[in-house]
Amino acid sequence: EDFDQEEKARFGELCSGENGKGREWFAKYVSAQRCHSKCVSEATFYRLVQSFAVVLFECYQMDDYSPAKNLMTMCFTYYYSGKSQPSPSELLDRGGPPAALDSYLNKANSWLSGKKDAAERLLKNTSKTDVKGFFGGLESKLRSSMAPKTEDGESPVETEPISPVSEAPEKKKEEKVYLYTHLKQQPIWHTLRFWNAAFFDAVHCERKKRSPTTREKWCHMTQEERDDSSKIDENIAFGQLGTFTHNMLAFGLSKKLCNDFLKKQAVIGNLNEG
Repeated sequence: EDFDQEEKARFGELCSGENGKGREWFAKYVSAQRCHSKCVSEATFYRLVQSFAVVLFECYQMDDYSPAKNLMTMCFTYYYSGKSQPSPSELLDRGGPPAALDSYLNKANSWLSGKKDAAERLLKNTSKTDVKGFFGGLESKLRSSMAPKTEDGESPVETEPISPVSEAPEKKKEEKVYLYTHLKQQPIWHTLRFWNAAFFDAVHCERKKRSPTTREKWCHMTQEERDDSSKIDENIAFGQLGTFTHNMLAFGLSKKLCNDFLKKQAVIGNLNEG
């Protein structure tokens, strides 16, 4: 089920301004849905492109990097299988988008423009109960639109993407088109502050997954245990650096900016080439 213009406008309003609850809710909800299906329909894919564009723009405006970091990961998670259409950056090089893409880009742009004052009024006059009720209804629509469908229109209990190996040799292989290919122009990707903040947050979250080393615990550790703990922290930082630099390059950022980010984080994390 698609959203009407009023619902789209209200979604944009609740995701704007200093109150970041709407942005946080959206990022957490989209992240949670990946356990059900990472492959979505083409129609759902382009609705996600619009929604991501709105929330990422507001994150950029408000320096709200935590939900943006989660959405950055989701850009490399959700996809649809089909023919790849040109991304907005490619369309600029070609001289203009086809009618269908032009339509969704125009809708996304109109969704973003001229709503900041309305957002502030709405957030000021809307109670927490109203916000919760709106997102509750939006959640049910998102759940139904992101659930995979069978040919009869029913939602199966479990669905797994078909392995390319199992496809008939004569059938043309469909391409996986990921969200990031249509969100490269988001301004938040082009600020180093986002990448620095997101990296520290990602490393911190990974380190929290294991038993945290408190100052008191560190004092009672042997030298070997301390070395092991430091090595684990170092490996986490290396792993995250690899992921982040890959994503930065995929978003089309310059190699110089990626190298500057890499070198800075290596110095801060006391990582050596060995």
